[in-house]
Amino acid sequence: MQTDGSFNIVELIENHPITRLSGTYQNNLLKKIKENFTDNEQQLFVASFYSYLNYNQRTDFVIDLDNVWKWLGFNQKFNAKYMLEKNFVIDNDYKIIAPEASGAKKNTIHIKGGHNKETIMLTIHTFKRFCLKAATKKSEQIHEYYIKLEETIQDVIQQETDELKLQLENKDRVIQKSENEKFIIREKTLIDQFPKNTQCIYYGIIDNLSDNGEKLIKFGNSNHLKLRIMQHRDTYQNFRLMNSFKVDNKLQIESAIKEHSFFKDRLRSITIKNKNHVELLSIDGITIPNIDKAIKTIIMNVEYSTENYIKLLDENQSLKKQLWERGETDNTHAVITLTSENKRLLLENNKLFRKYNALLRKTGNVDTPLSHDISSLSSDNGEPINTNIIKSIKRITKNKDGKYIINGITYDKLFGSRHDVWYGNAYKTTGELTKDDLIINNTGKIISKKKSIHETVYDRFSQTGVNLTPDREPN
Repeated sequence: MQTDGSFNIVELIENHPITRLSGTYQNNLLKKIKENFTDNEQQLFVASFYSYLNYNQRTDFVIDLDNVWKWLGFNQKFNAKYMLEKNFVIDNDYKIIAPEASGAKKNTIHIKGGHNKETIMLTIHTFKRFCLKAATKKSEQIHEYYIKLEETIQDVIQQETDELKLQLENKDRVIQKSENEKFIIREKTLIDQFPKNTQCIYYGIIDNLSDNGEKLIKFGNSNHLKLRIMQHRDTYQNFRLMNSFKVDNKLQIESAIKEHSFFKDRLRSITIKNKNHVELLSIDGITIPNIDKAIKTIIMNVEYSTENYIKLLDENQSLKKQLWERGETDNTHAVITLTSENKRLLLENNKLFRKYNALLRKTGNVDTPLSHDISSLSSDNGEPINTNIIKSIKRITKNKDGKYIINGITYDKLFGSRHDVWYGNAYKTTGELTKDDLIINNTGKIISKKKSIHETVYDRFSQTGVNLTPDREPN
């Protein structure tokens, strides 16, 4: 370094090997330079690196031409000055410093005679370009050095890029593993809160995409959440349960979700193994908190509305009335059971009587026919019970189109399940229950109205330990 702010770059190049840097800057670039560069090339790198750290490459005039022209291979300073003036811009690439009193001019380099001492200072950027344009043996070496340095830097960049890419991939794997563990913990926690026979609405993310490439979630209802998740894992790609909500009427809530404005336009269906799957929602443009908020709002509106509250009050009043009348209806169930059994036995007895009398006539023994005063057993309207039943059966006929019309209502079939009867596909069950005999209980099941009333009256569930509440223990 010079006391005037300049530095002797030639001295720096020749006297400072790269080993002085390696103790502080241990990196791939220095390692490759030490392995592949000559001593002179290493010294060039040190000088360039030092000047880069300590000076502005384009604005600091710190290279004295007197220190470099011989080193660069010029025979005379005159030739170096001439090249500088021809190829570079004064006050931009270099400056001439000379005492004004000696008559030196700043705008021209005097290449002939004169006794004034001129100091020509170059920027570091100008010096590097000056070295490449010198057309000397040294400039050729410097040129080769820069090409070699560029190739080495590109090699280091590629190597470090690959290492960085590998680090990022490893980081992504760690993040993905962490996310998977979070999903597992979340799912187990939710399943533990929804044991078997607990009604719920749920949804989860899947890796399947819609026909338009949209991300999807699968939603639905269940009263056995753990089993439903296992089924979805067999059907969809990487199903992950996101949330579930306890409800009192899962079917009604699911229908409300499908009709809600937030979800209706997002409903999608996809085909997997030639089977169409529905109850899928596009989630492009919405977040998981948005979905949770919308579902909670739907549940609140459906299950806790004013209309539902009034309906519950009405049902409570009706039940109270039935309990008040229990003194007159204690024997209702027994009467219904015996009446039904008597009807069946009377019909069977009639058939047996007819067969026996027919057999007597066939054998010629007609003096002692078996008779039974069935007509004495009458229904409320005065007709024999068996006659009423037969007439009732005869009045139900099957039309040409295969359907039944009973009391002005058309049915697909005469007998069916409770589900068929409730939704109007069948007239009655095999147990002779019509729709008026059925209700839907608070778990969403279709049951016998009379049986429900009877169980409420006699409180058999509590007596046998079924559906107990903490304050009600069996007798």
